[in-house]
Amino acid sequence: MQDSGTDYRHEQKYYITLTQATELTDRLSKVLPFDRYSMAGGKYLISSVYFDTLDDRSLEGTEAGLLKRKKYRIRAYNHDDSFIALERKTKRGPLGKKESVRINRQIYDDIMYKRGDSLLSLDSDLAKEFYHMLNVEGYRPITVVEYTRRAFVSDISNVRITLDMNIKGSGAGVDMFLDSGSLVYTVPPCWVVLEVKYDHFLPDHIRGLLPDASVMQSSCSKYVYGRTFT
Repeated sequence: MQDSGTDYRHEQKYYITLTQATELTDRLSKVLPFDRYSMAGGKYLISSVYFDTLDDRSLEGTEAGLLKRKKYRIRAYNHDDSFIALERKTKRGPLGKKESVRINRQIYDDIMYKRGDSLLSLDSDLAKEFYHMLNVEGYRPITVVEYTRRAFVSDISNVRITLDMNIKGSGAGVDMFLDSGSLVYTVPPCWVVLEVKYDHFLPDHIRGLLPDASVMQSSCSKYVYGRTFT
């Protein structure tokens, strides 16, 4: 099993209203397909467990806006444990990169409740690095983040546009398969986080569909929101 990853990509994030999100969805759906995870209505649920050190290295780096920083998380879709991914998100200024490796439920439980020794069975540099982070650097599961996403994609410049709503975090517990009932809103439900990602350029015909320049960019870190209640 090999890691999957991409080069650094442009990443832009914005807060928009529900009305703006509805109008944007209508415009985008006429020219772009939904991504492969989408279910009825183009929506799906994302659940992630984020990890950090005892001294909150990832949290402090994100809040300080360090030019170079990284976060580790485990992600699943629609509360389905048939597809679970260990991911590392790396930021370099306005650019970002995601690398991932598939894991199964047994490895997930091992990571969550033991030492994660089963990570060493994977043919993955990321898995081995994360094992080191758990057992040497002191990373541990710290919060669950969950939200509903609608995502549009384009092959041109590998564009991906997502609208994330109903963003919640864990008030207690950190197991995304067991603790979803304890989640509380960490972003007011009247707001939607719009993310625009692309490789080299944003095509004009897609740029023209997005909200105008009056919509301000923001860091919009769902991990930081989730830490509000930990």
